[in-house]
Amino acid sequence: MAMDNGCIEVVVNTKKNTLMNFLKILLICLTVCFVLIGLATGLWVAVIIGIATGVGAWFVSRNVNIEYEYSLVDRELRLAKIMDKSSRKSLGSYDLDKMEILAPQGSWHLDGMKNRQVAKTLDYSSHDPQEKGTKFELYIGDTKLLLTLAGEEAEVLLGAIRQFAPRKVFKD
Repeated sequence: MAMDNGCIEVVVNTKKNTLMNFLKILLICLTVCFVLIGLATGLWVAVIIGIATGVGAWFVSRNVNIEYEYSLVDRELRLAKIMDKSSRKSLGSYDLDKMEILAPQGSWHLDGMKNRQVAKTLDYSSHDPQEKGTKFELYIGDTKLLLTLAGEEAEVLLGAIRQFAPRKVFKD
């Protein structure tokens, strides 16, 4: 979490995907096997398959360790996906002046939104049901965002959003 020049950043770790981790290990083993077989026997097809599985292992390994970054800058919530703690991909930015409500999931404040038709639901939460953080729902236009905020991070971010939209932010 950082707060500089009116900018608040919160990074949320997601639950590690065990299937992707298994797939990464499997592809690495296949890479080693095919390259060794190809070099030992002189079959270039095996070497090419080994290189292809190595490239696949690299792509899969980027999706094993994912974090989401929420940045609040000038009444705008910017979301980014950090893959393998090395590369960052912007997922979008949302104007919080158009925000309708921000409340914890399951809150009675969200009762008015239950029958609402949303065009898309975007889940940028930790995907871990045992996480101590609270999962929040944010409605902006016809989009519903799911965010996970825990402890001090939740207080700072919610406090900053509440300063310019006090009747739309709830902590229950």
